[in-house]
Amino acid sequence: MQIETLAIVRPLTTGDQDLASRLSMGIRDTSHSVAVYSSPEVCALAPQDLSNTTLLVASPRQCIEASGDKGVFLSKVACARRRILASVGPVHSPGYLARLKRGIHFDALFDLGFASQKDGHSEVSDLPYHFVFNGLTREEEPLVQEPPNQAERTIPWVLVGPRNDRNRDLLGALFEHRIAPGGFCLLHARSKNMTPTEPVLGGPELSAILSKAKYYLWAAERNGMYYESFRFIVPLLAGTVPCKIDSALSAAGSDVPGVYASVSAFDTEVRDIGYSGMYRRARDFYVSRGRLGEHLSGALRLV
Repeated sequence: MQIETLAIVRPLTTGDQDLASRLSMGIRDTSHSVAVYSSPEVCALAPQDLSNTTLLVASPRQCIEASGDKGVFLSKVACARRRILASVGPVHSPGYLARLKRGIHFDALFDLGFASQKDGHSEVSDLPYHFVFNGLTREEEPLVQEPPNQAERTIPWVLVGPRNDRNRDLLGALFEHRIAPGGFCLLHARSKNMTPTEPVLGGPELSAILSKAKYYLWAAERNGMYYESFRFIVPLLAGTVPCKIDSALSAAGSDVPGVYASVSAFDTEVRDIGYSGMYRRARDFYVSRGRLGEHLSGALRLV
């Protein structure tokens, strides 16, 4: 009997490659082999190569657009034994709804994040939903228990993101409240379809800056409550405390540490608890919720 295989279908854009890469790491942590294909590579596969394969598809629209042949790509994906939509982002966003309507018959949706959105998902789709906590991977161990030496943290705060009103307001509030001078800020422009029109700071370059910083701040980008798990993980791995300024999420009592109603509330906690205490709390939250591989395995068993 042929053994069922797992494969991830990724787009060619960097953001969703990050999702595909993380899924791959999580699955490999369970000692299960997994293949990773770009959408043109899927087009080149024979139908029989997919007949006993479960596909996890990240960003269907971009996969289709980059495939080179929409019809061939969709026909090959349809040959898979099971098709799972891998998703990151709030269920109330237009992008979330668009992922469900791309010509692929999905058998389930895996929502990677820090909090289940099952109730919100059920309002817009009857596709079986599975929450997957975006937890620790083997590559991230050991995540240090004690925070790095504060003396080496010469940048008090970092603000990186789109050049929108919310980030401008956040930057203004940092100056208004005289939050430690010497912070680092880089805001980039985006087109109407939300694609960056200027270089975006990320990857090793961002990690290098975060390795010298105490706090990484960002503002809510959309209406509705959602916590961006990747924005928590990246700074934490660099020894930086992730801090989100989001009045709605704070009022709702989010269990993710480092969510503040205002810059003033953030400043108060910095004074009361400080960098070391805030780092330990963020680390403990992340480590205590279990490994990503375990959560992926559990979700796969339910499909």
